[in-house]
Amino acid sequence: MEIYQKKYWERKSLLLRRDHSHPVVKEFVLPKINEIRKIIPIKMETTLLDVGCGNGFFSYYFDKICDTTGIDYSETMISLNPIAKKYVMSAEDLKFSDNSFDIVFCNSLLHHVENINKVIDEMKRVSKKYIIISEPNALNPLIFIFSALNKEERKALKFSLRFLEKKISSSGAEIISAFSCGIITPNKIPPYLYPY
Repeated sequence: MEIYQKKYWERKSLLLRRDHSHPVVKEFVLPKINEIRKIIPIKMETTLLDVGCGNGFFSYYFDKICDTTGIDYSETMISLNPIAKKYVMSAEDLKFSDNSFDIVFCNSLLHHVENINKVIDEMKRVSKKYIIISEPNALNPLIFIFSALNKEERKALKFSLRFLEKKISSSGAEIISAFSCGIITPNKIPPYLYPY
């Protein structure tokens, strides 16, 4: 990842992010997991790798329903993640054998990496069957404004469902489902709009 991204994800203000169990985070995560479960069967014995797991927005909830491992290259972020199996690692060089996980998942990661194709290829390599990619949708006005105002988020401006479908298809992966959902952003919804 680019140098400014590394500094961005190691800054001390991340310690003030909403916790993985915060109601806004829960409302951001659970509808997506519920949609995923309509398409892909997930059981307790299912192995899942959360790539770019951060402080555990998704891995915290996945860990309740399957065998979850998380990786992130930010020591600050991963130190806040409550799951047991977590490692500091680059998404562009996953230190796992081929076909190590039933599902490989990432959320809001690709717009932060330098080589999107490399990350998708690595996710495909370590997955037995499924990769799941979730990214901000620049067609959402709130995402557009946030991404335009923050240089570390600016690459998200090119992300839309169509853009992501093209990236995935060009990697040789078969898309079995693609959808756009949600307007809640886990760290930027002001408390007065969702006062928990």
